[in-house]
Parts: sequence; C-alpha cells; structure tokens
Amino acid sequence: MNRDLGTATFLIPGQLRGIVYTDLDGTLLDFDTFLPSPSAVSMVKELVGVGVMTVPVTSKTLSEVEQLAAILPLAPIAAAEGGAVLHRAGRDPSLLGAPRSELIAILRTLQAEGWPVRGLSEMRAGEVATITGLSAAASQRALQRLASEPFTFVSEPGLGAAVLKERVRELGGNLVRGGRLWHLLGAGVDKGTAIEEVRACMPTTASVPAAAVGDAWNDLEMMCKVEHRFLLGTTVPEADIPCAVERISERGPAGFVEAMLRFRMSLKGS
Repeated sequence: MNRDLGTATFLIPGQLRGIVYTDLDGTLLDFDTFLPSPSAVSMVKELVGVGVMTVPVTSKTLSEVEQLAAILPLAPIAAAEGGAVLHRAGRDPSLLGAPRSELIAILRTLQAEGWPVRGLSEMRAGEVATITGLSAAASQRALQRLASEPFTFVSEPGLGAAVLKERVRELGGNLVRGGRLWHLLGAGVDKGTAIEEVRACMPTTASVPAAAVGDAWNDLEMMCKVEHRFLLGTTVPEADIPCAVERISERGPAGFVEAMLRFRMSLKGS
C-alpha cells in the first residue's frame, strides 16, 4: 500500500530501509532562496525509490512545511518549530512543549530584566521579511506559531548566551540557537526529543538505519540521536559539537545531496 504525496509515491514504514531526519533552511533548502535545488528534489525522490523516507525536523512552522509538499515527497510526519510541534497526516498537530503564550511570557520577563531581545510575536510580516529574507507571504506563514517564540538580539547582550540559557531554564523554558534566530521552546524540547516522538509514533522507524542532516546549533541534538550524522558548512565550531559528526563543506542543497550519497552508500553495505 502506498501513500500519494504529490510529485512522488511515498513508501509506508513497513517497506522502510532507512530514514533521514533533515533540517530545511541551509540544508535541504538554500539558506537564501529557501528553495531546494533540482538535484536535491531528485535525491529525495530517489530515496523514496529505495525505501528511505525523509522527515523534516525544522524550526519552520507547519504552514511553511506544507508548502514543500507540492515539490518534495516528504514523509507523512514532520517535526516543526524546532521540535515543539509534531504533525501526522490526517491528524491535528500535537504540541510537545509549552504553548506559545507561555513562551511569550518568558520573553517578556527577560525584557523586563534588561535582556535586549525582540520576539517574532512583536513583529509584522515586513520586519520578519527584512530579518530573514523571506517573502511577505512566507513571513506570514513564519508567524503562525503554536509552541515556539523565535527572537533576535536588538543589541549585544551584556551577559553571554550561556547565562541567558540558564535563566530561560529557570523560567521553565529551553533556549536553542538556529541559523538566523534564537528560539524559545518549552522545557526539555529540541529536535532530538522530536526524533524520539517520531519513533514513538512510528515504531518501525526505530529499527532501520537513520541519518540526520543539518547546518546549525539547533541541529546537533537530533544528530546525537542517530548513527549517521552530517553537519553542513562551517558555521558551528568544533568546540560546540557534542558528538562525532561527518562534516561536509557545502551548505544547503549541495551539502544535503552529498550527505545522502554517503548515507545511500552505507545502506548498500548493510
């Protein structure tokens, strides 16, 4: 039995030979255009053909992820908003952490304490577009959040990120750093915990070879949950990486394709 996902046929978990957990911006998608290259689209289709499903694990919103379904045969499950929201086809999204209202309250506390932060909840689509490079329509989709509050620093913080991360933890949240923005999430929530939720929902995925691909700090937790770990580009310094990874110099779709060529080669030997 197959499930039609637009441009290709997706193999159900019973036919799985492998699974790929992938970041989007700066990985499967170009960091500046927010689009996959033709070779990246072809690669995802080829993965489907050999029984490997591609699961987005991204800081994007579900609305943004849904826009990709027309061109990419992605799995019928996705983790959005940095791992805080899990969506399965045909079901309402599940929040894996605190709702956005609670995270905005944490942000307000930080601001009252003097932290120079500005959240997406305070911005209009035009400002989001300026900061991120997204189109106006895409910026509107980026604002449709359920369980995360991205923010930017409006000036250099007097204290370091480690101090801020600890303060956020004291306030009942979690702080992760993405490629462009910082993200407030619920306590204990990150892309690594999202992978655990995917495995709980689809137990077959836990018994096949798994790869994770990303380019930023918030991708590291999910990499440490799998055996094949591909870190793209040079943004993240070695000192920040908590587990062994394969580094690929190319960032974006070219790096994604290279990572998948390596992963497919490993499957041939299994």
